[in-house]
Amino acid sequence: MNILQKALGAIFPPYKYNAIRKEQRKLFNTIIEALPEKLSEIKNQTINSNFYDLTNWELYPDFKYVAIGYVGDTVFKYKKRGNNYHISGLRIFSKQNNHFEKIELLIQDNLVAGLKITNSTYQLDEFKLSSIDNTNFSMTRFDFPPNEIDLFYDSLDSNIREKLNYNELFDIDFNGRTFYVIYDLEDGNYIAVDNKQNVYSLIHDAEPMILKMKITFLEILEQIENNQFDVSAHFDKRYGK
Repeated sequence: MNILQKALGAIFPPYKYNAIRKEQRKLFNTIIEALPEKLSEIKNQTINSNFYDLTNWELYPDFKYVAIGYVGDTVFKYKKRGNNYHISGLRIFSKQNNHFEKIELLIQDNLVAGLKITNSTYQLDEFKLSSIDNTNFSMTRFDFPPNEIDLFYDSLDSNIREKLNYNELFDIDFNGRTFYVIYDLEDGNYIAVDNKQNVYSLIHDAEPMILKMKITFLEILEQIENNQFDVSAHFDKRYGK
């Protein structure tokens, strides 16, 4: 951050925050661009995503958590359950320390999750961006602790799992309750299940918003799989038409 930016940041704190995020975005993007071509998919993710922040990561304190947003459902294009690995062997020249510092990345479910640069405060002016060395690049498997979706998915019978696309399964809090979305009705409306595998219709503008459906988890999946679930009819019924 240059002298003018620092001065403006002291006067206008939001400006300082935005300036830091902009510089971190440039630093992060430059590191990703320096990855070998064998990781072109990771590079494409960066191009088709929005970098938000580098934040402290309670799970792995040595790393910064990379907060990234994806437009629409593009996250499902890249997300691959269990494709977890650690990237090391990258180096970037630190003008502040006058030598190369190590860069490491954590990839979770094929998505960039963590960034570590040794002896750094992750400020753009610390580094010479044109001097990133990837000649000793390496990838090793990395085991993350299971999250709630992993635990839920792994608890299901195999005949249910085979009808679900794990990479499109996500959890939401709806009126203080956790649901696992199995079918997106669009505009924030869903078909979902709870931890007991009860099936629910979650429709914001309907009364009630949360309606337990008289169908089993397996039955609704079979209807969806066979194109027998009529979305329009479902909305009509929920709206009392």
